[in-house]
Amino acid sequence: MTINSPFAQCYRTTGSPFVRGEGCRLPNTDGAQFLDLGAGVAVSSLGHNHSDLVAAIAQQASAVIHTSNLYQSEPIIEAAEKVTRYTGMDRVFFSNSGAEAIEAAIKISRRYAQEVLGVSRYKIVSMEHSFHGRTIGALSATGQPKYWKGFEPLVPGFSFVPYGNIDALEEAIDDETAAVLLEPLQGEGGVVVPPDGYLQAVRSLTRARGCLMIVDEIQTGIGRTGHFVACQGAGVEPDIITLAKGIAGGLPLGAMVHREAISEGLIPGTHASTFGGNPVCCAAANVVMDTVGDHAFLRSVREKGEYLRSRLTEELLDLEHVLEIRGLGLLCGVALDRAAKPFVQELFHLGVLTSVAGGTVLRLSPPLVVSKPELDEGVEAIASVLRSAS
Repeated sequence: MTINSPFAQCYRTTGSPFVRGEGCRLPNTDGAQFLDLGAGVAVSSLGHNHSDLVAAIAQQASAVIHTSNLYQSEPIIEAAEKVTRYTGMDRVFFSNSGAEAIEAAIKISRRYAQEVLGVSRYKIVSMEHSFHGRTIGALSATGQPKYWKGFEPLVPGFSFVPYGNIDALEEAIDDETAAVLLEPLQGEGGVVVPPDGYLQAVRSLTRARGCLMIVDEIQTGIGRTGHFVACQGAGVEPDIITLAKGIAGGLPLGAMVHREAISEGLIPGTHASTFGGNPVCCAAANVVMDTVGDHAFLRSVREKGEYLRSRLTEELLDLEHVLEIRGLGLLCGVALDRAAKPFVQELFHLGVLTSVAGGTVLRLSPPLVVSKPELDEGVEAIASVLRSAS
């Protein structure tokens, strides 16, 4: 095998490097201009080169870059206060990524049951077609066997039920179940919105059966659906919420936030992260959370999301290979009767960045600051590509 790059072979990158973005625009070294409707897979929540975000990063980098969690920093104290206030939770563990936030959620769930309650509960019920990360624990909780291949045996104790089926979930929960883990809207699984009342039913069921409810908001949180976290839109208060992606506007930060009642599940010595809560990342997160946490900003995300889905419906739903337009806020999916990757590639060549979800869904997760004219531009490009395939 000839190796022509120093990088691990797990990514297939496309095109020339991007240089100095601005808002939803990304030029590359060849001088081509791209409209970013992917936001680095729902990460660049405030777009590119946001002035307040850049200033906060630069200011903190010139002060203190790292101290470790043996000491406190002003940005992490501020970020902890904000993330608990905006989510309605009580405590937070900061990590570097979403997968690590899921690992922390699994650990606190099991340890709370076994060491605090003193019961033999360790099982986690997750959902089919879910996605929770690539580390071995998060992968074990992911309900897509295609991601397991070559990494088995996985961590024991995980089972899967159809997403949206409350009867199947009720049957799966037993006396050894520590928690139910689910996304409020399945992102990687295909931008799948659950039936009305499903999240509320899961909350009622977990309370009745004495297990915790973990909501994975890694892709759907930080304003993505028009609420700070999507479960707020359903009126649901889980025991644990995991966050990452858009929380720091592009810098690596994750969070596992939880209710005070289960705080003894993690005590000194039971969990840690060397870089979790890094001061520079937390300084960025404080700007993002203050911006996204504003009610007017969240309302604009809901309005733009409705506008995007209406425009996609108008332009695409008459095409025979377009099955459905779905999503919440600015996480939208065009469900197709064929693979979505070729269309994503064609859109790239037209200067529009999108992504694939669930194999057959063209996913749109633009920066939350995207404008309606930019959405129109993106819809026109998508319509052009999909109509050419009719």
